[in-house]
Amino acid sequence: MKKNLSILFMLVFMLLPACENELPYMDKPQAPQLLMNAFLEAEKEENGVFLCIIDADGQQIDRVSNGFIVVYVNGEKTETAQVEKLYGSFNAPNCTLKTLFRPGDHIRLEATAEGGQYRADCEVEIPLPIEETIRVDTLRTQLRGSSGMKDCMQYKITICDRPDEKNYYRLVIEENIYRISSEDGVRYGPFTSCPEIINQEDLVLTDGHLTTADDDKFGILDLAVRNLGNVFTDGRFENGSYTLKVYTSIPYISGINGKDHNYLDVTVRLLSISQSYYRYLRAMNCLNSEDYNETFMEPVIVPQNVSGGLGFVGTSSEQRIILRMIDRMPL
Repeated sequence: MKKNLSILFMLVFMLLPACENELPYMDKPQAPQLLMNAFLEAEKEENGVFLCIIDADGQQIDRVSNGFIVVYVNGEKTETAQVEKLYGSFNAPNCTLKTLFRPGDHIRLEATAEGGQYRADCEVEIPLPIEETIRVDTLRTQLRGSSGMKDCMQYKITICDRPDEKNYYRLVIEENIYRISSEDGVRYGPFTSCPEIINQEDLVLTDGHLTTADDDKFGILDLAVRNLGNVFTDGRFENGSYTLKVYTSIPYISGINGKDHNYLDVTVRLLSISQSYYRYLRAMNCLNSEDYNETFMEPVIVPQNVSGGLGFVGTSSEQRIILRMIDRMPL
């Protein structure tokens, strides 16, 4: 304990002379503003956009009750999407875009709310996905957890970097459950969930901070934040290939009706994202992580790319592969 305290005090005195970085003073908004948040995916039939009003204190949030978004793709208007009146989750998207975006598209969103009282716009591009199909090997194994060894699924995911450019990626693993009724033959689903991805043994996803379950945190001198969003760059395998090694819990289907056909697919998605989206996800990862220590770590700056208002619009394209993990025929 005394050793740890000594290290802590030494670290404090080492950092004091270097604490010259200051956040620029930014006054609070003098009037309410329109906030626009969205994450647009290429080849997706519908993309949601969240619009709301931020008051002068930057605290109170009001739903947009009357508004619309005009969408332009490569300079051509494609649709005018109206704001929807939604009930339920306050942070749910309240405007649905039905334009089918494609990799390489240049997109402009022009949002108007409350009869033209509020306006905001944003211009983004859909990045190109990797050119080669990802390859995935799976293995049912065990991994040491906080309470001992536990069963898990290991995924080795091989990707080939886009050549001669700086690339940014995000790994997503989804489980999709389907049920085909024995009575009418109708397929229900997918019922989608995203299991936690354990990336503690992967050099790229941990940015070199490999850990084990015995590490409560990375350590007092490491000052690193675990990559819960699984975003990364090609800095360690530029113009080459790399195999990610991650783990999840064992896929399973609960409450199976023996008379129906039940199956579960795992979708491994490699998202190609823009640099600004990467920075946004890393910033939000820090703000939402218990590892972030605002005393010893650099201040978190959340990127914004919305003009005339507030918010962030991210974009992605992807390569994916679907694996059938469970297939239980009727008894």
